[in-house]
Amino acid sequence: MSRQSKLTIGLLSGAHFVTDSYSSFLLPLLPILAIRLNLTPFQVGLLIPLQMITSSLMQPVYGMISDRYLKRSMSVYGPLIAAIFLSSIGLANSLPMLVGFVALGGFGIGAFHPQSAAIISRAGINRQATTMSVFSSSGTIGVAVGPLLIAWIVAQYGLDKSYYLMSIGIVVWALLWRYCPVHLPAPHTEHSQPLISALRKVRQPLTLLYSAAVLRSAVHVSVQTYLAFMLSNQGLTLTGSAWVIAGFILFGGIGGLFGGSLADRFGARRVSIYSMVLAGPALILALSMTGWPSYIMLAIGGTFLNIGVPVNVVMAQRMVPGGASTVSALMMGFAWGAGALLAPVTGVLSQQIGFNQALSLVSGLTLIAAGLLWRFPRDEREPNPVPAHALAAEGISQ
Repeated sequence: MSRQSKLTIGLLSGAHFVTDSYSSFLLPLLPILAIRLNLTPFQVGLLIPLQMITSSLMQPVYGMISDRYLKRSMSVYGPLIAAIFLSSIGLANSLPMLVGFVALGGFGIGAFHPQSAAIISRAGINRQATTMSVFSSSGTIGVAVGPLLIAWIVAQYGLDKSYYLMSIGIVVWALLWRYCPVHLPAPHTEHSQPLISALRKVRQPLTLLYSAAVLRSAVHVSVQTYLAFMLSNQGLTLTGSAWVIAGFILFGGIGGLFGGSLADRFGARRVSIYSMVLAGPALILALSMTGWPSYIMLAIGGTFLNIGVPVNVVMAQRMVPGGASTVSALMMGFAWGAGALLAPVTGVLSQQIGFNQALSLVSGLTLIAAGLLWRFPRDEREPNPVPAHALAAEGISQ
């Protein structure tokens, strides 16, 4: 791997860490904002899906724009937009103002992901699954650190000083503006085919993969959204809840980090299936406990839940190598956003049967996801079934 490739992977993985840390600022503050703005559980449950719509559901649109037109603008300016708006949520004094900050910040997050995933994939072309795991896990770890950062700032300086954390995103933007490489669209050749045609040819396996990703997202977002309320009911402080949420997300990042190397060794399909089979029972067990046993099982459940995230992105990219940004957006963004739409339903359910029971029911969706992945075509263990030159044709400048 060249020095330029290593720099690219390190820079964009670091930017992913910072950008995604902003995405989780809202999580530990939800109970506080609910009291401050007099929000119902249903209204609170709409905030995370709203962020997911602009940051995730819209990612295929960002990806298609990236594949066809822009060369690096989304990777460079996405983190800056996220930093400005999501670090300002503590300044919101009304629900419409909070909605505006969340929606615009989500746009910055969403714009960054597809283009950056495509650039990363080309930079680590000889070890795609492992490279994508590093990139994906850096974002997941960033999501884990976000609640700790915002909780510390709020505890030290007050909710209205949340904008102090904007400075980190500004520094990242400056580094990206200076060093981020260009993502070139795939050149048209006599053998190339329109993106829509390529997607149609793999619609059945891609639909299975996407559906499993949606179900995994539904579980993750529901637990992530309502865990703070469950912990608050158990008597934990803001800081204590932030640590538990961070642990759940952090161990998910660790799972994603190992997912790529496991897939390179044992096969992506096999790793994806087993991770889903193990994730659901671990989470259900965690939700039936309290205290440290519950926190430990939450970490284990989060680990299994996220092992397949980067693996599934690479599986999709291998099926449609000519539309890497688009399918990355489909798996990383659109699937997460679609799954997040279940969060308000989980909120309504929690009002009827309680947070623990509602989240336990939702966690069972991982077993359905495993069944869908079982129907996915069997893969081989070799790390890069798609010829390197086929992917390099749409690569980045080295």
